[in-house]
Amino acid sequence: MRNAARRRLLALLMGAAIVPSPARADDDRTVVVLLFDGFAPALVDAFDTPALDRMQREGVFTHHLAPAFPSISLVNQVTISTGCWPEHHGIVSNVFLDPQRGRYDHEADADWLTGCEHLQQVAERQGVRTAALAWVGSRSATRGPQASIVDAEHRHCRGSVEPGDLARAAEVAHLLALPDAERPRLVLAYFCGPDDAEHFTGMDSDETRRATVQSDAIVGRILAAIDALGASERVALVVTTDHGMREVSHIVNLKRILAANRIEGRELASGTTAFVYLADPAKADEAARALAAHRQLDVLRKGALPEWAHLGSSQRVADLIVSARPPYFIEDIDRWPAWARWIGDYGPEFLWARFSLKATHGYPPDTPGMEGILYAWGSGVGVGRELRSARAVDVHPTVTQLLGIEPGRPVDGTAIGDLFAEPK
Repeated sequence: MRNAARRRLLALLMGAAIVPSPARADDDRTVVVLLFDGFAPALVDAFDTPALDRMQREGVFTHHLAPAFPSISLVNQVTISTGCWPEHHGIVSNVFLDPQRGRYDHEADADWLTGCEHLQQVAERQGVRTAALAWVGSRSATRGPQASIVDAEHRHCRGSVEPGDLARAAEVAHLLALPDAERPRLVLAYFCGPDDAEHFTGMDSDETRRATVQSDAIVGRILAAIDALGASERVALVVTTDHGMREVSHIVNLKRILAANRIEGRELASGTTAFVYLADPAKADEAARALAAHRQLDVLRKGALPEWAHLGSSQRVADLIVSARPPYFIEDIDRWPAWARWIGDYGPEFLWARFSLKATHGYPPDTPGMEGILYAWGSGVGVGRELRSARAVDVHPTVTQLLGIEPGRPVDGTAIGDLFAEPK
């Protein structure tokens, strides 16, 4: 690193352009990963995204990043970070029950993992100094920070334009501008992105356009920070998302449906799926038949889940998983507006969601609209290449390969071979 600094100083003193360094070894590469919540590929097509367009021209990309099921935020943020399916990392939904720990509700605490390792944990274990900014698992309630650099607060996402996102982008740019000896070699940053705007105003609204433009501008700022360093040969930038999004029109009143069919238990819902923990698991067959009679719903049985679900059979997984079919969705009654909660007991089983969400996610991964974006650019990355597809579990081993370190133990994904530059 000192030799590189001397070359830059010599070039400046001679009034010449900085001589580019030779190709860097993996153990000298910095990798920056930006994860934007709910950045659906449709937004790239609908709005101006010059920074992503540049990454597409000069790097590698796909608009077919398959999420884990359910295709909701915390499940997939943890899946991306660990490279494991939910059956192994243990975050099986945004809201679920654990027999020892109790109710999980959108928790970012690393202690909730039942297996696998977050990117920051893997990197730090192998001596790679890491910054984890609002990144899931950046802190542990029992072990403290899980990276050399973590931000003071985690995440507060409200509205279509997020000042917190802009502040986090400034922090990433600041970290990149540090001297070589101080700069973390792995920077992980979560951004609220366009998720809230899509949910509450629709995918073609002005609010969603502004959120998309802001997110792309953040990517542009990081690209500019790398350019300012003359560092494209030693910094790789990865931009991704946790899930896609699609328009919805009707909400499922699952509480009313369960009561009408005399199904006793506790339901916890998020996005388009609900976990139903039965009071008497022996009645699972009977309950599944009653729920499946509704054409708007698919019902999955614990112990007989399709292979693509990757949820396993731990005690965190409910007896029944109810998956709404588009354009229907499910949300917990306690997340409904207070004035509307009486509908759970007395209202219709399916309601027009006029005053609720306009778009959402959570459907099985092959459902149109659920796939996300993945862009890569810079050191070690190919140029002008479109990938046919990738999976959320593949991001972790791809990042570790760019860093020249081993992936976590265990890991379900594989490095995306077509993403890397051809050996010279």
